Amino acid sequence: MLPVTLDHCVIHVTDWERSNAFYTAVLGAELIERPVGFAYRFGDRQLNVHGPGVAPAEVARLPVAPGNSDLCFEWHGPLADAIRHLERCAVAIEAGPMQRFGARGAGTSVYFRDPDGSLMEFISYVQCSQRRGPREAPGQHDPTMLPADLPAPQDDGAARHLPGRALPDLALPATRGGACNVSILGGRSVLYIYPRTGVPGVELPPGWDDIPGARGCTPQSCSFRDYFAKLKALGVVHVFGLSSQDTDYQREVAERLHLPFPLLSDAELKFMRALDLPTFTVAGMILLKRMALIIDDGVIAKVFYPVFPPDQSAAEVVSWLRQSPR
Repeated sequence: MLPVTLDHCVIHVTDWERSNAFYTAVLGAELIERPVGFAYRFGDRQLNVHGPGVAPAEVARLPVAPGNSDLCFEWHGPLADAIRHLERCAVAIEAGPMQRFGARGAGTSVYFRDPDGSLMEFISYVQCSQRRGPREAPGQHDPTMLPADLPAPQDDGAARHLPGRALPDLALPATRGGACNVSILGGRSVLYIYPRTGVPGVELPPGWDDIPGARGCTPQSCSFRDYFAKLKALGVVHVFGLSSQDTDYQREVAERLHLPFPLLSDAELKFMRALDLPTFTVAGMILLKRMALIIDDGVIAKVFYPVFPPDQSAAEVVSWLRQSPR
């Protein structure tokens, strides 16, 4: 490896006082006064700043301009702490939490903006270790836990055709009895789709934890349970989960997890075929890949795919809804 490390990069701001306040309070920068203007220092790394009164002699072919920077900062701790910090600073989260890959590998990120509109990112490499345990012994399956080394799914493009599609006119069996046709429901709905939930003590299909995106259906359901009130407050009229498991199987998990919304069964795969949803096969079962849909008056307005980590699925939806009110 060459003896080279990143020393500094450059941003452009329009208002020194406003930007100095943001970069010190929100990002924790040390303010370095220059002969004209300021620089922002983070340990042994620095952001040089072009702004009012600064006339740099050397610039890029397309000089940096206000609002066109894209910067990522590592948050040393759980991302939940970063989110609370941004809330205290009254900084809106534009996207996330979502999985991203940074200098140290896979992490979880949220995105926000500086006062000029440049994109900022906090990435945390802490993967909620307090809730994720080691591989399980036979007969000791705990569906609420997430192993720390789960492989992350990659975007294979299999859901790019979904935004703007109308839901199929199908009535699907529901855990609360009868059937539900989401396509005819008015208002905004959230439908999260998952492969299959496990049962405590019952072993998973062979190799389940090694399939990217397979594990985590119970944590995903729990996330929508825990965020149910926030979803309602943000204008969501209906929340549903959907899998290809039958209703009797789904009813057990709905009761065990105390879900405040119904689960829908696509055991005949009619919904899957109508929308050409991505699937995978394991142990002879055709299972739906994990995703979440925002549906407005029966039409898909937003698709979250892939979803990882699964226990952050509802938080990601809530973050988007806050930025996209109806």
